Amino acid sequence: MTISIYKNAKEMFEHSNTLSPINDFVGKINCFEEENAIIETELFDIDSLRYYAKKNCGLQVTTEEKELFETDYRGGSQGDYSSEMTPKINNVVDSLLKFPNTKRAVVMMNNKWWSHDDTDEAKCLREIHFRLEEEDNNFKLCSTGFFRAQAVDIMPKNFYFVYTIMNEVKNKLNKEIDHTVKMGSYTHFVTILVPTRFD
Repeated sequence: MTISIYKNAKEMFEHSNTLSPINDFVGKINCFEEENAIIETELFDIDSLRYYAKKNCGLQVTTEEKELFETDYRGGSQGDYSSEMTPKINNVVDSLLKFPNTKRAVVMMNNKWWSHDDTDEAKCLREIHFRLEEEDNNFKLCSTGFFRAQAVDIMPKNFYFVYTIMNEVKNKLNKEIDHTVKMGSYTHFVTILVPTRFD
């Protein structure tokens, strides 16, 4: 399996549009700063991207925001990753602080075993794995997302969510350690890549 390298999320998104449907898609963005994570489309403008990222990171959202931005197609219950997200993020931070070389800094999206016919629990994003990479006495926070399935038109929401959760972890780490942790790479693994949620 070859890992394609992209300058930013938009480039990966545009290439994915030409490939889907396909199995076993992998892409990597070496510097996953905010400007490299934003893709605005007719389905997702910057405000809706920020809303879903906040919600899925377990941050506070208002009823007004929910009414303004939420639709079933944009995600619905299947695309809601917010359950117990604050302790999940804190667990990753604690793991990286105590064991910088850990292989256990993982956020799992499901909290329990689920049946294949339970659509709400059939989360497309299954896990995000975090790691610290050291380079010249500097640390970079890198992550890898594992997707059961990925609709290309939903990619903008997923990329910005991953950026936001990485940023939350990075900021929490920087409050606790002397070295500065910067944003590193993001790798996107997808078992089944399809054009839309209807495919």
